[in-house]
Amino acid sequence: MMEQYQKIKAENRDAILFFRLGDFYEMFGSDALEASKILDITLTARNKSKNPVPMCGIPYHAAAGYIDKLTKAGKKVAICDQVSDPALPGIVKREVVRIITPGTTFSEQVLDRKSNQYVLAIFPKKDYFGIAFADLTTGEFQAAELQGKEALQMELLRLEPAEIILQREHYDDPNIRATVIQLSNAPISPCDFYEEAAQFLKENLKVSTLDGFGISNWPFAVQSSALLMRYLLDTQKESMAHIDKITAYHREHWMPLDEATIRNLELFSSIRGAAPGAAAASSREPDGTLLSILDETQTSMGGRMLRRWLVQPLVRKSEIEARHEAVGNLSTDDDFRNKLAEELTRISDLERLLGRLSSSTGTARDLVGLANSLAVIPEVEATLHRNDAKMLKVMERDLEPLEKLTKHICAAILPEPSMKLRDGGMIAPGYNSELDELHGLMNDAKTALKNIEQEEIKATGISSLKVKFNKVFGYYIEVSNTNSDKVPEHYTRKQTLVNAERFVTPELKGYEEKVLHAEEKSKTLEYELFLEVRELALAEIKAIKKNAYILAELDVILAFAINAIRRNYCRPQITDEPILEIREGRHPVVENMTFEKSFTPNDANFSAEEADADASAQHNEIKLITGPNMSGKSTYLRQVALIALMAQIGSFVPATSLRMRAFDRIFTRVGASDNLVRGQSTFMVEMQESAYIINHATNKSLIILDEVGRGTSTYDGMSIAWAILEHLHDSVRGFTLFATHYHELIELATTLPRAKNYSIDVKETRKGVLFLHKIKEGGIDKSYGIEVARIAGLPAKLVERASTILQDLELEKILAQNALGKISENQMDMFSQTYASSREPGKLTHPALEKLKGLDINSLTPIEALNALNELKGLRD
Repeated sequence: MMEQYQKIKAENRDAILFFRLGDFYEMFGSDALEASKILDITLTARNKSKNPVPMCGIPYHAAAGYIDKLTKAGKKVAICDQVSDPALPGIVKREVVRIITPGTTFSEQVLDRKSNQYVLAIFPKKDYFGIAFADLTTGEFQAAELQGKEALQMELLRLEPAEIILQREHYDDPNIRATVIQLSNAPISPCDFYEEAAQFLKENLKVSTLDGFGISNWPFAVQSSALLMRYLLDTQKESMAHIDKITAYHREHWMPLDEATIRNLELFSSIRGAAPGAAAASSREPDGTLLSILDETQTSMGGRMLRRWLVQPLVRKSEIEARHEAVGNLSTDDDFRNKLAEELTRISDLERLLGRLSSSTGTARDLVGLANSLAVIPEVEATLHRNDAKMLKVMERDLEPLEKLTKHICAAILPEPSMKLRDGGMIAPGYNSELDELHGLMNDAKTALKNIEQEEIKATGISSLKVKFNKVFGYYIEVSNTNSDKVPEHYTRKQTLVNAERFVTPELKGYEEKVLHAEEKSKTLEYELFLEVRELALAEIKAIKKNAYILAELDVILAFAINAIRRNYCRPQITDEPILEIREGRHPVVENMTFEKSFTPNDANFSAEEADADASAQHNEIKLITGPNMSGKSTYLRQVALIALMAQIGSFVPATSLRMRAFDRIFTRVGASDNLVRGQSTFMVEMQESAYIINHATNKSLIILDEVGRGTSTYDGMSIAWAILEHLHDSVRGFTLFATHYHELIELATTLPRAKNYSIDVKETRKGVLFLHKIKEGGIDKSYGIEVARIAGLPAKLVERASTILQDLELEKILAQNALGKISENQMDMFSQTYASSREPGKLTHPALEKLKGLDINSLTPIEALNALNELKGLRD
């Protein structure tokens, strides 16, 4: 047996092997050492006397929970079952029937019903990458080709794969593995694949050419697709009917979102973390995020599609407007919207039902769920018929009710069938005459057995006599010890208990054989009938998958409409003009937070010069925003970006009105964070994110920059912020919101023709500062940081001391500025008016400075020094 184990383990060396021994799955050696720690189970040993082998085991009927723990820990589990009759002589034959990995699990305890569980294969070739990704639970399979690590990182961020696959030779290459590890936290698995990729795909997808999939001219995508297909076949050990095509993924159809933008806009996770005293939220926790606000979906399929839409904003005007039209149609008709919502709640997760039915994990209950869901489609069609939106009309046209399949399943399967496939209890009466006959025989035999019991009681006079059954002895007659003297001679003793004896009779044995034979035959027949019905369902797999996709789209559109009504959102107007006009915009998340009594809306107006427009016209491409801490600058910046993003995924937006041209990219650089794992300081991360924006933004981009340069010294930081602002204005020309505490930049903005100063309004009162959260034109040179410190609860004595220090520092600064020729004592700039207007560092001039430069201090007599000082005083005046 151990030789058998070693051979199977050698073929599955990168997986923990669950080796079936009777009623247990056993693990040996290094597998036992590793699994016992993760599963917190007792470790024992085989051959304890000499050369002990570490060993641990779990009950086979409880294996699912243990497998879940291992896959959550990033481990692969090879299930090695007994595939021959243990009663036969010789060693039991065993085979690995399935390998469960982090990316191929079907466990409901591991899967997030509203998130995809992707397994992704990468085929690297210098600076190019072929990728293929699949969700085994839904049948989705896509492929693409990417250029550069940056593009690969963006896709890994978007997809969040549960597992990454590399060809064995790439897996063994430390440079390639290091690159993948740097870009993703997902576990990496090797796959041995040495076949001709295109031919392998054609054979498994049963096609003569890959042209229909759109990947024929993508050799690296073909390689990654074949690698992924090989891995799925190796782990599942069976065909996967629901994976019947490869979809070519074209990145240019959507707006790419980088890691910083997804994080800073809090699309899926909050950068604020859990509330005080609350349990730490997982990285996938949506509370306090845009997803938590928008997700009003009724189905799991819709929830998954909403996540995809959030990281794939549209860029084509016609596609955006089609979604807006559909949302508008639903939002204006309460009966239409409510009826659709009610119908969608009755639809199961068709994608994952198909995934299970295509594998050995599907049950009769999945068939019932499929039939019940398909039965709702005619109702959805009828409801959609009342609308006139183009997108909804196409949905109505393309839905396929599959009424014949629905009726067949309902006739074949019981409404509440058994979860176990080989225990019967699945097939409805009247579906199969042979099965009905067997059931009748079983019922008759059981009735006969009851009659035998009554007859034996009458014949023996033992009123407590019982005819019973168990799996070990079959049917038997049980008589208590107090009545043992009344037992007839023709009874054959079968078992002696403490208080009773068990017997059999020839008549009872005959009926037992008849019942058990009928029962065993009926269970086998029911399983065969289940497989027949399952194959009928899988024959319609393309139509079912199409229905699932349409219903998921409809669900997201409906969720947008529900939000539009519930939260008072407006329909965006998408235009070809280079413009962004938001009237009374609101932050979609912050306005719904319980601690906010009310939300102050704000406008945002941008316009750019068109190719045929008057070049001398004034345009507003950059907003330089100053204002105190706690005034809402960051909220305002994010809300503008979120409103634009929501519009481009097809949603209505939190504003009174919105006119905009679709952006090619949205960039954000907000807040301070480090990356200690990669050895990057807060300032390094800040500069990397800023560099990424500068190098990728265009005049069709929306750029959000908050406090650039604050991670280093004042002079360094301000110089960088100054140069970035100039570059964005002169070279990039995208719509930019630039928030800063460097008040010196206020003067710079006045010299930039396409920039304007804005600030967040405040009101100073005797009791302190009142933050009005309203944006207004014009800069402000106060941060009110000490006021925020007071509100935060710093001791009053400390706050008073800080105020005194601030006054001293400001006085010193004013004196220094006046010495350089500054006229206004209220101007807090570090540079002179001459410097600010010229925007040319190094050309700061003043007569007093020029006179000082010409003096030879070392040769001056005291009298000459006094005379020189008097002259300088005159020059200052």
